[in-house]
Formats: sequence, structure tokens, C-alpha cells
Amino acid sequence: MSAGFARYDYALRNYKDVYTGGSRSVGYVRNTDREKQHARSVVNQQISNLLSKNGISISKQADLVFSIDPYTYQLTVSGNADRDTLSQIEKLLNEGDNAKNIWTHAWICMHDADNEIVNSQANMTKANQYSLWHEVYETTGYDARNATYKNGTFIAEDGTDLLALFKEKSKNGAGYELYSKRWLQYAKNGWKKENDLVLKIGFDSSGLYDIGQEKGYGATQNMWMKGVSQSMFEARV
Repeated sequence: MSAGFARYDYALRNYKDVYTGGSRSVGYVRNTDREKQHARSVVNQQISNLLSKNGISISKQADLVFSIDPYTYQLTVSGNADRDTLSQIEKLLNEGDNAKNIWTHAWICMHDADNEIVNSQANMTKANQYSLWHEVYETTGYDARNATYKNGTFIAEDGTDLLALFKEKSKNGAGYELYSKRWLQYAKNGWKKENDLVLKIGFDSSGLYDIGQEKGYGATQNMWMKGVSQSMFEARV
């Protein structure tokens, strides 16, 4: 693999250090189409290997959808395969960080070269709610969705003042200011489930394909890219 690709520790089970177009140091900034296409090829190969190792074959008629929760990264599979096959795929993709990694890859591919969201599944409101939840959870250990807004702060089910705890545990003041203000903005109307950044990505015999955007990175979607297309079997893992 070329050292020219940005690196991000993004691997399905039993694989390590795969290119995704994200940067380990600065996050998902200005990922090139080539990086995303290469990542798609690698991820497709990993999924193919994982299914093959477990005796699961995907027919040419299969058309599946992976839906991934943005908080637990629990993945559900729907589509036209039989129930046993759907269940087996779901179990495999929920092992380790598989589902989280697929969510991350889908999220990266929902941005253009200027890091603007170009997918109808997502918007900045959803992105802010997603980042807020993870920041609060990783800092305090509490699920912000279960807190009650009262007297200018958030009270957990056990009575803990979450804003006070968040301020105490925040690594820097800037982070506290940003997320506490965002938190209070969301408090006005309560946590809105419709703004949860649940992501869906399609999967068929050619690999993953994007849902909700004009320019995708699936094998049958990437004709807009010149000289970059890779099939799901071209990447080395």
C-alpha cells in the first residue's frame, strides 16, 4: 500500500492499520476520492474474507442494508437473504469493532473533498448531536439521553449534576465551553431521536454501496471517478 495515503486505525476483525482516508492526528479532514475508494476496496475485501471464512456466500441477487446505531455501534442487517443468513452476517459484523469501523467508513464517504456533508442521511445537527453524546459519555461515563434538564443543568438518573461533572473532568476549558453550550442548546427541546446519526450502507455481491448521495464509491456507483475504480477483490489485505 502506498505511504501517500492518510492512515487511520480502521480494521475489521483480525486486520490492522487499514487506510480509510482519515488522519490519525487530525481526524476526517479533506479525504481524497482516491483514499476513500481505496478504503472501500479494502473494507469490501475484509468483509468478503470474513464471510468466506465463516461459510457465508452472497448470491448475485442479494441486496442488503447495514444500519448502524451511532452510540452503541450495534449493526442490524435487512434485505432479501434468508433469515439465517441475515442473522449470521449480523453476528459477525457485531464482533469486536467491526460495526464501528463500517460506521466510520460510511461517515467518511459521506463528505466531499472540502469535508462538507453530501449525503441525505446526515446533516450538521445530527453530527453535532453525535459528537456531543460521545464527548459527554467518554468524559463522564453517563448517557446524555437519560439525563433530565433542570435549573440550568443536567441531572442523571442517580442525581449526579452532569454539567458539573463534565466541567470537572474536561481536559481543557475550550472543550467544556463548546460542549456545554451545545448541550444547553439541545436541552431546549430535549434529546431528539430523529437527530440520531444512524447510518445505512448497502451491501451486495459487489461489496458496499452508498445510500443517499449522488456520488458513491460502490462498484456500480463510481463511474464519475476517472482511473480510481477498484473492485472489491483488488485491494491487498
